[in-house]
Amino acid sequence: MFKIETYDYSDKNIDDLGISYEYHCVYILENGKDAYIGETNNPIRRVKEHNSDSKDNKNKKYNFNKVHIITGLLAEETPAKHYENLLIKLMKVDQRFNIVNRNDGEKPHYYRKNEFELEFDKLWGKLVENGLAKTKEFELIINSSTYKYSPYTVLTEAQQKTLTSIVNTIDSGETLPHMENYKTRPILIKGDAGTGKTVVATSLFYYLKSNQRYRDKKIGLVYANSSTRSEMQEVFKNTKGLSKKDIISPIAVTKQHYDIIICDEAQRLRRGKNLGKYYVNFKIGNERLELDNNHDELDWILNNSDCQILFFDEKQSTCPSDITCELFIERLKNNKRGIRPIKLDEQMRIGAGSSFVPYIYNLLYQRANEVKSFNDYEFKLFTSFSDMVKLLEEKENDVGLCRLCTGYAWEWKGREDNTSTDISIEGINIKWNSQTSGWLSNQDAKREMGSIYTLPGLDLNYTGVVIGPDLFFDKTNNTISVDRGNFFDSKVKNGATDEELRKYILNTYAVLLTRGIKGTYVYVCDDNLREYFAKYINIHIC
Repeated sequence: MFKIETYDYSDKNIDDLGISYEYHCVYILENGKDAYIGETNNPIRRVKEHNSDSKDNKNKKYNFNKVHIITGLLAEETPAKHYENLLIKLMKVDQRFNIVNRNDGEKPHYYRKNEFELEFDKLWGKLVENGLAKTKEFELIINSSTYKYSPYTVLTEAQQKTLTSIVNTIDSGETLPHMENYKTRPILIKGDAGTGKTVVATSLFYYLKSNQRYRDKKIGLVYANSSTRSEMQEVFKNTKGLSKKDIISPIAVTKQHYDIIICDEAQRLRRGKNLGKYYVNFKIGNERLELDNNHDELDWILNNSDCQILFFDEKQSTCPSDITCELFIERLKNNKRGIRPIKLDEQMRIGAGSSFVPYIYNLLYQRANEVKSFNDYEFKLFTSFSDMVKLLEEKENDVGLCRLCTGYAWEWKGREDNTSTDISIEGINIKWNSQTSGWLSNQDAKREMGSIYTLPGLDLNYTGVVIGPDLFFDKTNNTISVDRGNFFDSKVKNGATDEELRKYILNTYAVLLTRGIKGTYVYVCDDNLREYFAKYINIHIC
């Protein structure tokens, strides 16, 4: 971590300040109005030089009377120069002080740059605490209302820090190529389900469109998933200053060049595999940018925009058409591009807290080595499907936004014949979701079964998850296994190996199991698999 030490001084007492650093640090000289930023391994010498009567000294006229010395991870010259460069650029934008540096210092590029950039995000908050930077103006812009997904949503401290880090990175020019023949560096924000990536994405878009420096820029907010895109278009349609047209699909990026692209749920960007009817549009998108079909939607964003902000959670990849995590990261790091990493790790959606999402993945991937309980959160396993349906209906009447959902373990018979029953469990007949876009807001669809195509990226108050017959517990091999005969999503199944299919199905259920804000109810069709889950989830008692 960082330490900021502040010293008051005059020309006469510089030697008495007791500053004795023999390693590199960053310092800020200021007089309340003007400031100079530098790096050194001898701050006493540098303070004297800035206050000397030499005719070459341009800073004497400012009468600096305070020096703030920043130490911590800056003991080496290269990261210290990097922080000096960032602070000069960003404090000029921040305007707490008139920055008098005549240049921006050096912009070094080195092996551990990402590590030090992540730490810089923490340093900026300390500067604000110490009065050396202003609270970023976006806090005043966006903290005016509190409705879900709105760019006006009041952000948590962690979300505000993430937003600050993104804006600081753009303002500092850190995404620009650091030398000839290199390409722009995308900003990559990683976070688990429920850490508020969508809220940060919409708040970022609103901030940029409302800010004088960016309002003339061509900016788009991309969603690959049509149902999430539809939900966000409705939010933006009803938000003053924004438009439904601001929320775009990946293929829209191929139609015109963008200054800034924000892509939420970037793990859903597609490659040319298992695309079905969309393959026609996929080819058209590549043709527009004069790319062959070995390229994909990530290429469209990288090739037709100047700055990219990508929100990413590899664990929510649920389909072979998704660009694999390995390919996604390799493309950025090994293509003379690199990434600017930012972490978002505070659980915001799920009332169970930050340990819930890892616990779900540990259960599904059989890595759990202890039973966890979650205070003030209803996480229950049901042995009776009718009991789960009844309780979920009660919750719907009480708080609303409660839905059933499952994996693609039943045929969609109603697609051809709307009188047919799609799903039958314990004598209860249910239809698949009648629509993907806008399903949550359709009150007539409350008794339908949701799917991975209707719910990713969205919140429910209570979720009733049915783990269907596509999964079973193989007691011989002590493994959660896939029954291909009971899995009916051809876009996922075709061409996928058994291990790949298992990963996609497990990730699908993980996504569904992490939608609930107040509670998650689970019913398991396979008896042996229910027995396995009963070791880790409390059974509901009527």
